[in-house]
Amino acid sequence: MSDDADKTQDRLELEDAIRRKEMDGIKYLQGTGHCLNCGTKLNDLRRWCDKDCAEDWDYHVNRRK
Repeated sequence: MSDDADKTQDRLELEDAIRRKEMDGIKYLQGTGHCLNCGTKLNDLRRWCDKDCAEDWDYHVNRRK
């Protein structure tokens, strides 16, 4: 029989798995015509306007994990 500590641990593990799954989805966002980091309008469906924005975006996403 599970005690409260086991139930709490199971809940925390489930919440962590959901959070990781949500963050994984962010990595595969489609281009929108705007930079996902700074919002600059782009003429194509790239996700970022330049390498610096891509790196900044990646840093902030990974920092939330």
